[in-house]
Amino acid sequence: MMTSRWLRWVSLLCLGALLLTGDAGAQAASTTTSSPEALRAERRVRLVKLWGDVRFRHPRAFSMPAEWDAAFLSALPKVEAARDAESYAAAVQGMLAALGDPATRVEPETPPAVSGPAPTLRALKSWEKDVLVLDLRNLLGEKGQASLQELEATLDADAAKARAVVLDLRMRGLKRYGLAWMVAPVLSHLVDGELRVPGLRSLRHNGLRQQDGMQGFYRSEFSVPTDDVITGTPGKKPALLVFLVDGDSAIDLSVLALRARGKALLVAEGPLDDGAMNNQDDVPLGEGYRALMSMDEPVLPLEADVSRPARVRLEGPDEGMRQALLLASRPPPKPKASAALPRPTPPWRQEPNYQDALYPSRELRLLAGAKLWTVVRFFFAYQELMDQPWEGRLPGLLEKLESAKDAKAYVLALAEATTWLQDAHAMVRGHPELQRFFGTIPPVWVTDLDGKAVVVGITDAASAPGLALGDVIEKVDGEPIDARARRFAPYVATSLASYHRDLTLLIALGGEAGSTAVLGVRGAQGPKEAKLIRTPRRNLPPSKAESYRLLEGNIGLVDLGKLEVQEVPAMFEKLKDTRGIVFDLRAYPRGTMWALGPYFDVKGSRPFAWYLRPVSGAASNIGWVKYVDWLRESDVPKYRGRTVTLIDSRTISHAEHTGLMLKAAADTVFLGSATAGTNGDVTQAVLPGDVTFYFTGQQVLHGDGRQLQRKGLEPDVKLRPTVAGLQAGRDELLERAVQLLRQEPAQKPAASNR
Repeated sequence: MMTSRWLRWVSLLCLGALLLTGDAGAQAASTTTSSPEALRAERRVRLVKLWGDVRFRHPRAFSMPAEWDAAFLSALPKVEAARDAESYAAAVQGMLAALGDPATRVEPETPPAVSGPAPTLRALKSWEKDVLVLDLRNLLGEKGQASLQELEATLDADAAKARAVVLDLRMRGLKRYGLAWMVAPVLSHLVDGELRVPGLRSLRHNGLRQQDGMQGFYRSEFSVPTDDVITGTPGKKPALLVFLVDGDSAIDLSVLALRARGKALLVAEGPLDDGAMNNQDDVPLGEGYRALMSMDEPVLPLEADVSRPARVRLEGPDEGMRQALLLASRPPPKPKASAALPRPTPPWRQEPNYQDALYPSRELRLLAGAKLWTVVRFFFAYQELMDQPWEGRLPGLLEKLESAKDAKAYVLALAEATTWLQDAHAMVRGHPELQRFFGTIPPVWVTDLDGKAVVVGITDAASAPGLALGDVIEKVDGEPIDARARRFAPYVATSLASYHRDLTLLIALGGEAGSTAVLGVRGAQGPKEAKLIRTPRRNLPPSKAESYRLLEGNIGLVDLGKLEVQEVPAMFEKLKDTRGIVFDLRAYPRGTMWALGPYFDVKGSRPFAWYLRPVSGAASNIGWVKYVDWLRESDVPKYRGRTVTLIDSRTISHAEHTGLMLKAAADTVFLGSATAGTNGDVTQAVLPGDVTFYFTGQQVLHGDGRQLQRKGLEPDVKLRPTVAGLQAGRDELLERAVQLLRQEPAQKPAASNR
């Protein structure tokens, strides 16, 4: 039933109000001594937080992204220009009004005291001819429960005699939202059979649904509980119930269910809103104000059958009761079609991208900050791993965006903010200034060896004439590579410092697509000049290199950056009798992980990875849904040899996930250096200027629950290549792996994640 929910909600609301009132007093005191600039900044931060709360928790805001953006853009300058607390509150109220939900509103943290005499109550039970009148307000107070029990003892007999019943639930001048728990037990004596009562529906985000309309892993949906049931007592029942309410009444959801069946009418003094029956959250605004925010809404519509203005005085003629008695004396009307139809389900709508605003207005730049900060708050999977709390980042982000003098400064402020996540998936893309700044990265890989930028991979030899593995790059177009790397470093997000260094060195080679970089290089024969064509990777011809082959000593080698899913059975057939396989994971795999797994799973099903996906919506700011990746038995032939997997900073995301599988399934030996430490499916948000913001949308843990993000796969055998080895044409990691597989296996304890 709804009674326990209402009791919990009212208790929490009262406790929250006490806590917030104390906090608000301190805030009000602080704002009186703040400078105008500090007060302006504080109000702006509070507006952003409220805007974000509503955007992802209110049951309607998700369906009106453009309108909700416009409400922020309109309210922001008014909030900043407000000369006092009252005008500040009015500006925030103007933003909330865009929702069309009167229950979501600004109000004083301390409600004004009731003035004038309290209303005059009728007796708890009285008769107007054959109409039974129940003034349930008499049940307020310490003796309410005892009085209710006395009423229930005679209510079945009274209900059998009454043609109609009027129930007075008006709370103005008494206790706001009182009597909620008393309605359901009374109704069980006034209805026949079973009354199904639809509940409150709320919004739930399972991760952040991609805001550009593309399909992804994450979704938004309405959560609707199963119907409650009120079972009537035996006997004859009245034909009609008339509920008399006002703006302070708590209206039980059963009233809407009775209206839908044509068994009840609603007489209202003053306007009604969903606050009479839904759950609301307090969002502090400071300066003595708070915002009440709807977290859910009734499935059935709330509307009055007869509306009258709120009474100026509570004593004197009672027009509301007169209207209620008038309705009760008439034959029951046919049910309204609108009362029986559930509220329409709002559709999901795509986020506006403001593609023509390459240098957005000040207000639109601040909206970009609100969007970025909010989606990280609700949907970034690794907030607890950030070095600095995300909460404290908002003021600085808004200041940077406000001061951005041109389009380039705007997008670089966004790019800098992505680095605060310390997540290599975090980046902003799409804006032409971003492309000009970062350029096209050529098809090579550079790593830091003893402080030098060393070429360790060349994907396309035609794009790198004169460049060789082991070459030390010292200059790019006449500029020291370290100086170029430092220019990009503040705008490149990574999880680990080692990967950040490698990635910035690589980006330092970038430039306009198709252009040629002139490199100052120190090679095996000394200084030289080499050229590097910045060929987009999508334009590279398919590799002709084998994805797997047999090495001397009956050792297999599999390049997971080239192996295709359809090649997996043939690969295992060719390498089935080898004494070991080296898996080269120093590249991004091609989705072969799930095809490889069954060939190793000789010890039964067990998890090799856990996912934790952030869930947000009405009830709380964040929670988690847990998923698992399992290795399961299959009837394919099992590979019995040992394996070694080569890893380094190129091993990122799905590559690291493949490593988790190989460790769990084959107890592979990781050989090399730290991986990038970034895993979890990417999600994306849309920001003004047609900017797409990417970040990790769910956590990935080892199968035994250990942390992977910002740690990476840890090598069992640590080894890095040397400049001399590379220049001599040697792959020192592969050589060491082959050496390990040729040795007799040592006895060792079972792996910790088996």
